[in-house]
Amino acid sequence: MRADTAVSQNLLGTMLPAHIIEKIELGVVPDPEQFECATLFFTDLYEFKKLVGQIDAVQILKLLNALYTEFDNVIARHACLYKVETVSDTYMVAAGLGADAGKSREEVAECTRQALSCAIELQKLVDSMKLSDIVGDHSIKLRIGIHSGPLNAGLIGTKMSRYCLFGDTVNTASRMCTTGEAGRIQVSAQTIGALGDDDSFEFEERGVIQVKGKGSMTTYWLLT
Repeated sequence: MRADTAVSQNLLGTMLPAHIIEKIELGVVPDPEQFECATLFFTDLYEFKKLVGQIDAVQILKLLNALYTEFDNVIARHACLYKVETVSDTYMVAAGLGADAGKSREEVAECTRQALSCAIELQKLVDSMKLSDIVGDHSIKLRIGIHSGPLNAGLIGTKMSRYCLFGDTVNTASRMCTTGEAGRIQVSAQTIGALGDDDSFEFEERGVIQVKGKGSMTTYWLLT
């Protein structure tokens, strides 16, 4: 394999799911996909806007690069997970995307388990990172929100193509993050249900909260 071809394939592999890359390499235009149940999680930095107003922009970039480099390494250790995108301080991950859109209950449970395990890893990672050389005495705390459900996905555009996810599941997962608390992982009842019989995680009921676009929802804290 030519070196430039190998570099191109490696770069593509960081941008698109493996099953989409396989179709592209075969000259097949990927059709939009529908997944019966995928688990999504969003992370963001608590009071990030306040932090942006208090430290230099270059330091903000260094902070995000330091965090996301470590996040990427953690994600790579989980076969079911795919990093969808990062926008500013928001990092989005999906579990359960692949060539087989109609996964069995056991497969859905395994993908959900990997998402929860990864979320715990990321929370512990941020708590352990020494970032004072970048942000001084400012505290860096992560919020994570997780939700499971059906979604649609597809490759958008021909220049700088992106694999985009659509549907209520995406919006709800985002709300699980933004309505959460610093240093905690908020989980929906649907995600707990997607685990099936897996009882290896411990949850604490948060109670009923108001979620934009959803109304009242009972949510849970994933204990770390």
